[in-house]
Amino acid sequence: MKQIIAYVSYTFLLTYLSHGLLGYATARDFIHFHSLIGQSLFIVGGSSPTIFACIFIFRNKDETVKKAFLEKLLSFKHPYQFWLFAIFLPVIIGGGFQWLYILLGDHTFNGGIPLYYFFIVLLPSIFFGGLEEIGWRGFLQEYFMGKVNLVGLAVLIGIIWGLWHVPLFYVEEVSHYSSDFLPFMLGAIMFSTYLTWLYAKTNSIVLVVCFHAAINASGSIGLGLLFENTLLANGIIIGLMMIGILMLIQYEKSLEISKKQAQS
Repeated sequence: MKQIIAYVSYTFLLTYLSHGLLGYATARDFIHFHSLIGQSLFIVGGSSPTIFACIFIFRNKDETVKKAFLEKLLSFKHPYQFWLFAIFLPVIIGGGFQWLYILLGDHTFNGGIPLYYFFIVLLPSIFFGGLEEIGWRGFLQEYFMGKVNLVGLAVLIGIIWGLWHVPLFYVEEVSHYSSDFLPFMLGAIMFSTYLTWLYAKTNSIVLVVCFHAAINASGSIGLGLLFENTLLANGIIIGLMMIGILMLIQYEKSLEISKKQAQS
């Protein structure tokens, strides 16, 4: 447990220092966000979950742990339905949110960005966001698997994930600046339920990396959540979260049934 506390502490420290300095310096026009220094601070802060996960894993003396990690990261041999789930479910979730918001509210969907743009931004989204899952799932979830129930684990990682983004709410040039924190936190927990399910089901880091990248890419084409602190927005996100929680509960029940059948 000390290793996990150290991992989270170092990850938050580097991100809060980098993104905090970025927000402070850009707000006072000391640097520009798109300058070399600005982008360096942004990338370093965003890479902390990956950096420290790799440090902690490869400092481990157990070679089997390192080998298992690389297999989960580099293995692409998974049933096609999991690839479809990882790549397209975020689009469906975002599209469903937008559809319900239009149906129940007064939001007008901006459909000016063509759908194929999703595939253009998907690859860079792997490097700018997706690789975080090396830390969130490949390290944190891997550690807690079997020690806590999956619903609790999904909520825990979702809260950590949401709080880790806090400094970006003070950087004017990123989307978080115009977002409300409560729906953002609910969205992090909601997506964490699906990511937790996917990793528990497949034990694949590459699939959750793709899922995370698809969340960012779908948001880039307007098929993402609206982080507005309204009853409607929060209600839709919570509804989507409940679906993910039910998936986790059902999966754990299936595991218990399989264990009982194996013992009988």
